[in-house]
Amino acid sequence: MKKFPLVSILCILSGAVIGQAADQPVFQGLVQPYREVNLSSTVQTFITEMKVREGAIVERGDLLVQLYSLSEELELERIGFAVERREFENRGAQNLFAEQLISEDEAMEKAVELRLAQLQYDIVKERLELRSLRAPISGVVVERLYEEGEMVAVGEPILRLVDIATIYVSAYMTVEAARGFPVGAAVQITLAELGEDFEGLQGVVDFIDPRVDPASGLLQVRVIAENPDRVVKPGLRARISRIQ
Repeated sequence: MKKFPLVSILCILSGAVIGQAADQPVFQGLVQPYREVNLSSTVQTFITEMKVREGAIVERGDLLVQLYSLSEELELERIGFAVERREFENRGAQNLFAEQLISEDEAMEKAVELRLAQLQYDIVKERLELRSLRAPISGVVVERLYEEGEMVAVGEPILRLVDIATIYVSAYMTVEAARGFPVGAAVQITLAELGEDFEGLQGVVDFIDPRVDPASGLLQVRVIAENPDRVVKPGLRARISRIQ
């Protein structure tokens, strides 16, 4: 059985409806980030540099963590020289073949050797790139779990990021009440904790859970809204009402 968060329990106890706004029912919900990801390593090694601290706003593709990479850098340089040699040999072989001084098989052999060297170069380059951990999303660094010099294991979270430039508000209501919030419906979002000066956000119903909790008789309605200034924080209680 799905576990409801504390805010849904409050809604259950109060019958989900917590007030009226311009003759529209008001429901209480919980603010959640649009996306939340853990940045981890695909190799076991140690950290040479942490590029960001908690609270940093990052863009997708920004370098966040540098892992030890000297071995890969040296291997890439070595194979780079091998590729140059194979390119030289292949050019010579193609010229000789054009002048009919060697067979097609001999020319093809040099071309294959060049391609194999290029593939080996790409493999090592990919391994090197895996040592530079970049932001998979734009967002805010909310937790830094390792420091420079520490060893990291494969798949172990190093940083946690959340995207709150867009937010979700999840509210729980009866099946009957959910009929008033169809997917795509415009919704007003208000947050008392941000004070009277905060005008709220406008969002739309993004998802209605088809599952009804048999214990409470409630289902989840999720509203999505833009939060460009990142004023609204995950974990805050919000109130949603339908915009007619």
